[in-house]
Amino acid sequence: MEKNNRLTKKQMWGFSVGTLGEYFVYFLFYNYFTYYLTDIIGIKAAVASTILSLAMVWDAITDPIVGYVNDVSKKKWRRRAMMKKFFIPFCITFALCYIRPHLEIGPALYIYYGAVCLAFWLAYTCEQVPFYGLLPEVARHPDDRLTIRSIMAFIGNGGNLAVSLVPIIVELFLKIGFLETTSWSLTMGILAFIGGLGFLATVIATKGLEAPVDEKTIEHTNLFASYKEVIKTKGYIISVLIYLFSTLFINLIFSCIMYVGDSKLGLPAWQLSIVSACYTFGGVLITPLISVLDKKMGSHNAFKASVIVALAAYIVIGIIGFHGMGIMVVHGLLTAACFVLFTAYNYMMLYEAADIILLRTGEEKEGSVVAFATFGYKIGSALSATTLGIALTIIGYDGTSEIHDPALMAKLDYLITFIPAILLAIILILLIVYPVKNHMIKPLRDAKLAKEAGKEYSVEGLEKLLK
Repeated sequence: MEKNNRLTKKQMWGFSVGTLGEYFVYFLFYNYFTYYLTDIIGIKAAVASTILSLAMVWDAITDPIVGYVNDVSKKKWRRRAMMKKFFIPFCITFALCYIRPHLEIGPALYIYYGAVCLAFWLAYTCEQVPFYGLLPEVARHPDDRLTIRSIMAFIGNGGNLAVSLVPIIVELFLKIGFLETTSWSLTMGILAFIGGLGFLATVIATKGLEAPVDEKTIEHTNLFASYKEVIKTKGYIISVLIYLFSTLFINLIFSCIMYVGDSKLGLPAWQLSIVSACYTFGGVLITPLISVLDKKMGSHNAFKASVIVALAAYIVIGIIGFHGMGIMVVHGLLTAACFVLFTAYNYMMLYEAADIILLRTGEEKEGSVVAFATFGYKIGSALSATTLGIALTIIGYDGTSEIHDPALMAKLDYLITFIPAILLAIILILLIVYPVKNHMIKPLRDAKLAKEAGKEYSVEGLEKLLK
């Protein structure tokens, strides 16, 4: 690490390549997995959503454990070591989620997909939690963190262009002569490996940037004491709830893209790819605004403004309804913008909690802060899968049917307009009551930097946060 605690552009871009594993594979899974189970394999929607929900609950439970293990590890490469170790399992288990074993539709097949889902999300956690815990560890300066978040959004959404190409890639394999299930397996296996390489690139790029391990502090901590310290931090639980509802909001929409575009509107593969690109790659268009809005309005005010604009837009789109590709493109660009902005600002809130803990206790808790937040994120993911499964079951959706009742399919519109609008209203309320206000951010950052540099610092105006 440089003496002035600032990273070079090369180091920031090197770290951010890991977003290909985080964003990229995340989008691959949520855009296609439920659809793959219902429409390609032929599993009922209720069963498919149950498989995913159980996997996400398991994944949520493992997050705090992985975060704690990272924080108390005495290895010099503690976070990087775990990411390197789980690179191969991450790629293999994701590919297995899109393989059709020679089993009849029934309990044995359900157990297979349940097991590989559990394995994949454990491997994902062992990559994602260290990755996000590593960010504040290697980027000590708040400005570097914000720059990295912008770069991550750019790389992640740029990489997601490949996600939008899945229908076209699958169709190419079909034309070559592969079976439909094999075409899906090959497509997802190749893309999963590319995503996994992103995490491996982060491991290589951050060598030597790790913070020193304080063995004395580690020896006097335990799992429950560590998380008790994190949870009682002012505003932290609110930021976790915002993350939960943001995830529920985003994942519910992502899970419905193929159902609306393919099953309801019957769009051809090339149009589905364009639509998918708007939901994934479209976020790159808003990336430059992250730093601009942060400097002009402050991250918290920018977050509130983004939520208000999105809330109004989803209501309008819900009233108009989905009748063709055009409205899906608009909806996709809006959703992609929300994903990029909400993720960037939500993580800024989480790193504020880590800074508050550092000032109050002198301890580095980045891993635990991120891990408990991703616990909320995974619960939001599980709720989105459950909501989708219930909705598809209620309207009588059958993925193996050639024709779907238009009246029933029209109800899918509510899942990606009015329900997200309700979730946005909840997020807005939580942002309003969040105790870390805009005017506190600069004093908090300055105090944190001075403490790390061994200089005197003032906590005037921050007293309530440090209790």
